[in-house]
Amino acid sequence: MKRSSIGVLTAVLCCAVTLPAMAAWDRIGEVRVGGRHDRDTQPVRLGGPVEGLRLEADHNNVMCRSVVARFGNGRDRIVFQGELRPGQPRMVDLPGDRRNIRSLAFDCGVRGPRDAVIHVSADVGRYRSDWQRNPDFGRVWSRMFNWGSNMANDWRYLESVSFEGRRDRENSFAGWRGQDVDAVALKPLDADARCSRVTARFGNGRTQTLNVNNGDYLRRGQFYKLDLPGRVRDLRSLNMRCRASDARRVTIQIFTSKG
Repeated sequence: MKRSSIGVLTAVLCCAVTLPAMAAWDRIGEVRVGGRHDRDTQPVRLGGPVEGLRLEADHNNVMCRSVVARFGNGRDRIVFQGELRPGQPRMVDLPGDRRNIRSLAFDCGVRGPRDAVIHVSADVGRYRSDWQRNPDFGRVWSRMFNWGSNMANDWRYLESVSFEGRRDRENSFAGWRGQDVDAVALKPLDADARCSRVTARFGNGRTQTLNVNNGDYLRRGQFYKLDLPGRVRDLRSLNMRCRASDARRVTIQIFTSKG
């Protein structure tokens, strides 16, 4: 069992809510959970306020007695209690001014002999500048978010597609509505991925196979730009043939850039 070292707590449970469709989730940490030995765990640190937090188990179901947030004013609060299951992310609601979280501590364990991992993701949203002012941004967060490069500055989140199983699976997204875009980017959210083929279909009916990181792995949490051919910008659909490389499933976010 994992136990937090935070002292007396005021137990207020924030309920789990439906995930916002347009939230841009970034992985900010993970906690490895074992079931046979009790020990304290280092807290997951945050670099600034957040719009929301999301927790998801991997490899096994996890039961949490408490997930405790420490806020900027030094107070502690339980923000989650209950079970986390693989493939079923849970979002904890942070109402009002409860956005400035400094760290999270976990008192969780697995049911069964197999260890698990809890992935912690944040929707930074309008608080990006607060994170960039953090003294550790250059050393830690800039590498995690890719905010320090032109690669991520002007990308707009469009949609997510999921792939399950060890073999390549096809999935399509056609929600472009004829909009003109200069480039597309893919970002694996919860696992490394490999895409054997990504094909773009344009308004003139033509298709083009796009280069996806030269066929190499797409590392989770990183952006990968797909250049569109020539002056063709009227993108209508994207057909993707991908699979998770180190998990049973992977969700890949699609971003667009214009001008």
